[in-house]
Amino acid sequence: MNLLSAFFLITRPLNVIIAGISILLAAMLVETDLQCVSIWCAVAAGMLITAGANVINDIYDVEIDRINKPRRILPAGRLSLRAARWYTIILLACGVIFSIFAGLFAALIATSSVFLVIIYSRRLKRQPLIGNLAVSLVTALAFVFGALAACTETLQWQAGLFPALFAFLMHFGREVVKDLEDQIGDQAAHARTLPLAYGQRAAQIAATLAFAALLIVVLLPFVLGLYHQPYLWIILLGVYPALVFATWQVWRNPSAKQMRLTSNLLKADMLLGLAAIWLGAQR
Repeated sequence: MNLLSAFFLITRPLNVIIAGISILLAAMLVETDLQCVSIWCAVAAGMLITAGANVINDIYDVEIDRINKPRRILPAGRLSLRAARWYTIILLACGVIFSIFAGLFAALIATSSVFLVIIYSRRLKRQPLIGNLAVSLVTALAFVFGALAACTETLQWQAGLFPALFAFLMHFGREVVKDLEDQIGDQAAHARTLPLAYGQRAAQIAATLAFAALLIVVLLPFVLGLYHQPYLWIILLGVYPALVFATWQVWRNPSAKQMRLTSNLLKADMLLGLAAIWLGAQR
């Protein structure tokens, strides 16, 4: 039972669920018929690839996590590195296989994302900015991936563009927040994340710019008439306050503990953003 729970928890189930919901939402912006097999293949592919990405991330971060997050599955010794490596291969391979049934272009995105995830974990994560941009891009592509999987005669990937842009900016800001949180372990592992390479102030400015851009960009679909009033109200009353509070905390108290709380707040804010898009897109 403990081993099964370790295999389950190392995938970071909440992240996996958010990925599945994101892909399903993007597909349903194009096609509301839930009997469309390719949509569910896309959801399964996205969730499997997200799970695999989380496991491979923990494999390469195990030494850092021994300092920053010793209770995680690998540093706590609940799962061996060998088992985690095989688990990663199985998850990513199954994700690519499922993506084939979501369509050719969707499969190309899934395969490219897998390669980018591997490169990110091996090389890019410890590089300033480029690692943050890479993981944000993979997350954003989930929405285009979902839109491409819809059962329509013509490809309508454009429906996923605004959600993808939102996801990119939100995740980029959150990744910088996580860099601020993990400085002690990253420094011990000689990682060159943004705050370590260019200073804490540079990271604070980068996160602030991402959140400020997001505050502006999220209004565009309403202004352009793509999303309706429920979207606007959820954005103004739910998403906006969380972004403003997160920005304030980045400057007021960028301690590891506070940045962890801020990161979790931003994750919850993502779910609120998904609800806003879904409700606002309804006619």
